[in-house]
Parts: sequence; structure tokens; C-alpha cells
Amino acid sequence: MRDSRLQKILFTLSLFATCMAGCSQSEKTEGPNPLKTSVHLDAVCKSLPLTDSLVLDLVGPDTFHVVLGDLETSVDKLLNPGSWNFYAKYYANGLLVQQGEVAAELSAGEEVNISISMRAVAGFLFVRIPLGLTNPMDIASGELSLVSGKDSQSYPLSFTAEAATVSTGMLVIGQTYDVHLELLSSSGELLYQMDSQVLIDGENFALNWELNSLHADVSLSIKSDSLSTFSATAFLPSKLRAPKAGDLTITEFMTEGKDEFVEYYNASLDTLDLQGCSLWATSSSSFKSMVEIPETVLLPPDAFLIFGNDSMPGRDIPVKLSMPGTKGSIALRCGELTIDSLFYVSEKTVTADTTGAYAGISPFAVDSKWSLQLPLENYKNRENGLSWCNGEFSLHQKANCAD
Repeated sequence: MRDSRLQKILFTLSLFATCMAGCSQSEKTEGPNPLKTSVHLDAVCKSLPLTDSLVLDLVGPDTFHVVLGDLETSVDKLLNPGSWNFYAKYYANGLLVQQGEVAAELSAGEEVNISISMRAVAGFLFVRIPLGLTNPMDIASGELSLVSGKDSQSYPLSFTAEAATVSTGMLVIGQTYDVHLELLSSSGELLYQMDSQVLIDGENFALNWELNSLHADVSLSIKSDSLSTFSATAFLPSKLRAPKAGDLTITEFMTEGKDEFVEYYNASLDTLDLQGCSLWATSSSSFKSMVEIPETVLLPPDAFLIFGNDSMPGRDIPVKLSMPGTKGSIALRCGELTIDSLFYVSEKTVTADTTGAYAGISPFAVDSKWSLQLPLENYKNRENGLSWCNGEFSLHQKANCAD
């Protein structure tokens, strides 16, 4: 017969994986059990490019394998008493970059704090080059090369709608690498080159470089004096100028309701001075100027500008909008110049039409609960409603399609 005076002893078993990454979210918490140990595992990690996962293996009287994805923070378990080993492995860029382990003896009814110290086992370099949606520099190819002693590695650039990226394979901890980056035009002309030297060590093993605002008329040679760099950003001076047609494009909007808004994206490689520019939209069956942009607004490249009602969180410029959900036009004008314009018509309007007025027009999936969003890779076909998707608001971010 069990002793009725037995007390429940509660402690906390926490895992703090000191890793250079974004990690974990939790499983459902399991309640206390006097015959087991209540375990709370919590991974506290810094941001790391190309995060894959943090993998935990709990090995003892039982075995548990837990995979924590991006933005996750914790997991809770009830474990049987006995000898346990806790293993943590952090993966990024398809590589195992950190790992750690610790052993503990667990007793029934307990919770204990255990920290797993993570150590770097490999590194990598990630480089991002913004292109602008029209790629005005005509960057068509490029290569990242690394040399350390007799070891040399080369990696070609990959391209998306708005950027070129390249990531290396595994880099050895403790090694110093000479780094060379070249960007070439479609005709093979050398547009940009950079030479640097980096040391891959236990603190700086995942390097994240971004080359911002590249221009053909600025100095294209950069030399880094640092042998140990965690994050290097080369800010080449971008032009400050008035926008031209096509520099800004509408990437998200919402019609009808208190949260109506319009989002524009700076698709150029320059900082745009929006003095004298204004938002136009259909309201009360007429197309008119809704608000003039304040003269102090300067929009950097790869940035967003949001026009929205006063009550809407996240908007940059307040404006009272009343855009119809049936059909309408939205435009950005600077003086007499139209920078961007879009005509939309809803699926219901096209279906109900019996006159043939909308023949050949691809309708937009206008929805009272979801915004319409444009994935940047569909930039050249934005007049086509099929290029747009519905999703929860993704203000100041790329499209967040629900499908």
C-alpha cells in the first residue's frame, strides 16, 4: 500500500540549446504525474539564415525523437524515471551546424533544469543580391568562390523574381577562407566583384551577407579587413530620385470594410522620393485622388508603402478608402506621370454580366475576409486576376497565399 504521506515534488526540466538559429514551438503540455518526471524542453536560439530544424533525441527507459521547426520554442514530455541522455542537433542550409548532449538521472515526480550547451560543427556562407523586379543592372549570372589552402569551392548564383542568392556547402570550423564574388551581365560583362577573407569559428560559423542597392556607376570593389565576420552588409550608395513608370507596383490590396488598404512595393534599386505623388482609387463610382504622399516620404529599395484607413494597424499613410468590391481602379501618380495602375473586376461581377463587357478579362478573387496579394514572380502579369492570390494580411512582406 502506498504511503499516503508521499509528497509530489515538482521541478522544471528545461533545454536551452544555445544555438545560432530560429527554433521551436510546442507540443501539447502533459500534466504532472507522481510516477514520472514532468519535462519541459525549451530551445532558445538566435536567428540563422536558411534554418531547417532543431532535432531533439531523448534516450532512456524510452526513446523520443522530436523535430522542432522554424518559429517553434518548446516541447513538454512526461518521462519515466531512470538514466537519460539528451541530444540536440541543429540543421541549416541542409547541414548539421551545431550539436550538443547531456546526461541526467531522473526521479519520479521531479522536474529539473538541464541546459544543453551547443557547439558548432560546421559552417556556411549565404549571400543575397537584390535585383529589383526589372533587374536594371542586367545581372544574369555569377559565381561565389572560396579558397582555403589547396581546397577550392565554387557555387553558381540562383535567381528569383527579386533577388539572386548563393550558399556554400560545408565550411570547416577553424579554417580561414579567401572569398571572391563575381556578377556578370547577359553579355558576359563583369558588373561587380568582391574579395574578402573570413574565419569560420565557433562564434561565426553561419555568415549572412547581403549586397544592397548595387549600381553600375559606383565603386564595385570591396575589401573586407575583418577575418571574423558574423554578418556583413555592403551598403553601396543608392540613388535618391523621383520614381519612374514601373518603379513601384501594387502588391496587395483589400476592398470593402474598415481595413481597406493598398500596398506598394519599390521594385527598383534606388531610394525613391515620393514628393508630389498621390494615390488614386475608385470611390463612390468615381476615380479620384484619395491622398497626397507627404513630402518627407523616402522609400528605400525592396521596401513597402501601405495606404490604409486610420484604424488599420501597420499602415504608413492614413487615408479614408471606400473601394468597391465589384470593380475599380487603383493607381499611383507623381504629377502627371502614372507610375503604376491596376484595374480589377470581381468574379461575381464577370459571372453576372450578360452584355459581354468583360469578355477576355481575367477576374480577381475579391473576398471580404481576405486580401488580394501578388507573388512577385507574377509581376509581369499583374493585370491578370489569376496572378493574384487570397491570404491573410502580409503587410510589409512578400505574398502570404492561403492556397
